[in-house]
Amino acid sequence: MIRTKSFATGFTALVLAFGISGQMSAGHTAVGPAVVQEPTTGVAPKPKAPWKAQEEFHSVLAGTFHPMEDGDFGPVRKRAAEMARKARLWARSRPPKGYDAAALRPLLTKLEREAAEVAQLVARQAGDGEIKQALNKLHDRYHEIAGECR
Repeated sequence: MIRTKSFATGFTALVLAFGISGQMSAGHTAVGPAVVQEPTTGVAPKPKAPWKAQEEFHSVLAGTFHPMEDGDFGPVRKRAAEMARKARLWARSRPPKGYDAAALRPLLTKLEREAAEVAQLVARQAGDGEIKQALNKLHDRYHEIAGECR
């Protein structure tokens, strides 16, 4: 009798194991059905055209912001006026087709003003703390605009 019970218990465990395994392979789990993914069209969304003025501004911003993160304020002190000019050019440029110009215009105006503020701080030889705060604000604004450009 003990042998039969042991055989029955083992057999039941085996059936359950295969049953669960079969459900999993059929797209189900022991808890519930698997998530069904929608079929894709196979066509990736078309990326927007590059915006030359944005790329030029970003090049200067990156060349000043990242060294500042490491404590090197030389690049921002050297290139602040150039960065303000690039911000002004970007703010006054025409966005390529596909960009929401109405949404971007007020953000670009703020970016232009904030870049001018960094340049003014550098021109009056403000301390690193003031410049860091203004450059962080400008960097955050850039990423806000870049998010709108996707």
